[in-house]
Amino acid sequence: MPGPVAIDRPPVVDAVELVPPAPGKNLPPRAFTSPEIFALEQRAIFARSWIHVGDLGDLPAAGDYLTAMIGATPVIVLRDPRSGELRGFLNACRHRGAQLLEGRGSCGKQIQCPYHAWSYGLDGHLIGVPYRDQFDCDLSQLGLVPVRVGSVGPLIFACVDPTAPSLDEWVGELAPAFAQRGAERWQLAYELTYELPVNWKLFVENANEGYHIPVVHDVLTDVLAPDTDVTTLEAHGAFTYVRVKPELVPPPFDPMQTKVRFGHLFPSFIPVLTLTDVTYLRIDPLAHDRMRLFVRCYDDPTYAHLRDFRRAAFERTTAQDIEVVQKTWRGLHAVGLPAGVHASRLEARIGHFERRWATAMARELVDDRQVARSPALAVAPA
Repeated sequence: MPGPVAIDRPPVVDAVELVPPAPGKNLPPRAFTSPEIFALEQRAIFARSWIHVGDLGDLPAAGDYLTAMIGATPVIVLRDPRSGELRGFLNACRHRGAQLLEGRGSCGKQIQCPYHAWSYGLDGHLIGVPYRDQFDCDLSQLGLVPVRVGSVGPLIFACVDPTAPSLDEWVGELAPAFAQRGAERWQLAYELTYELPVNWKLFVENANEGYHIPVVHDVLTDVLAPDTDVTTLEAHGAFTYVRVKPELVPPPFDPMQTKVRFGHLFPSFIPVLTLTDVTYLRIDPLAHDRMRLFVRCYDDPTYAHLRDFRRAAFERTTAQDIEVVQKTWRGLHAVGLPAGVHASRLEARIGHFERRWATAMARELVDDRQVARSPALAVAPA
């Protein structure tokens, strides 16, 4: 997690001071409703983070590819036909920047730009240029721009920042949590997509607290044992373990060890892990007032008979969450509304997320100031 930012005065964007909120205090409403804040988030938050882009099941064969967005940045992830390893690149031609691929599929033997037919090998090297003699430059240096990629359990993450921490450091305890459960053997149970007219951070925060559960949800209160939550804050996320009610735990599971892990990886990935399945929610920022919720569930095939029940429970719970998040979005537009507050235990992960967010946003603007002051960038007189 980035450390404190040394600045002479707090950076301000659209009247929002980018300082970590005091304990128990929330970000001001404008941090959620501002288009200017959203624009800065694309490079300060998403372009600096490991972002979930797909799953290993999306790339089963050599040469298969998927495309994704890291904030506003389009990327390609593919399976190398020689080594079988994952490779990542910016989804942009080095000629004029045209997007190269869409959706998912197989690359065949090369990636060809649909605009001017520049072509690239699956290792990213430029291999074909029409009218090559008309380019007075070193074309050997114009391969695709690489992107860092890696996997955790069945999940694929990518990062466009070469200076960001490693994926292992970023995901923290999630990797051993998957390994302990044998999640690499789980099968895809279902997939869902929602689009909501709200800011992405509101849904992240809703997924990061248990304070609303007894008020908003019925299925969760039927399943989870109250006051058994234990929260761990990590450098790049957080997670909370909550016990399942003992009377609902079938043999051979130990009722004292049967827990649900509600997690968060900064900035926008929500994995919910049990002993037999994982359901993840990826919150994609589309605009300051629009987001996409992409959901997949993987489960131990031994318990495939529970899929319909688990999907119905998830859809009901999500509908309830969507309703209250939209109410919050509308309320945050009230003129004169000050910053809110959060509970010390049940909403601890909200405070952790907002401090992480504010620190990253401020650091980006401080870096901008330092670049602007650099004598090397001074414009020479005409």
